[in-house]
Parts: sequence; C-alpha cells; structure tokens
Amino acid sequence: MELLEDGILAALAAVGLVTLLLLPLSALSRPRGRSAALAATAVVPCRGGEGEKLEYTVRALERLRRESGCIQRVVILDLGMDEDDRKLASLLCRDGAAHLVDKNCTWEETQ
Repeated sequence: MELLEDGILAALAAVGLVTLLLLPLSALSRPRGRSAALAATAVVPCRGGEGEKLEYTVRALERLRRESGCIQRVVILDLGMDEDDRKLASLLCRDGAAHLVDKNCTWEETQ
C-alpha cells in the first residue's frame, strides 16, 4: 500500500514540476501588446447575400484583433451588398467591430 502511495505522490510531483517549467516558457513566448510592424488592416469584401459569412468573418477577425493585436482594424468593402447585408454591416460598425467603405472610395478615405 505504501508503494502505491509513493507512486501516486511521485506522479503528482512530476506533473507539478512540468507545469512549473512550462508556464513561464509559455508566458514568454506569447506575444503581448501591439507591434507597429505587425499591425495590419483586414479587408472583408462582401457581395449581396453574404450576410451570415460577413458576420462570422468580422467577429472572428475582431476576436483575433483583441487577443493578438496583429490586426489594427477590420474594413468591410461593399461590393454590391443588398439592403439586409448593409444593415448588418452598419450594426457591426456600430459595435466598433469594423468600418464600412464603398468600393469606389480611395485608401486615404478609409484612414
């Protein structure tokens, strides 16, 4: 019985030691903050009838922006969206998740 207890105690000690070694390494390897060199603008083109895909894509990019900071902002490019998609895009823009631009606007106008 004592041998079993010693085995369990040794296994728990090994797991604890591995955890203590891996936590600082993972904290050091995880990117923190925003790097100006890596900051990018994600452009999501949207045509009519793509509202469900648009929302999923913008929400995923927004989550990536919050977690990693590698995306500076998300831009929804209107390539002929229908009225329902335009309403959805305006709601996403109101949430602060994205910016809506028309296909005829210049890059300077998006800044």
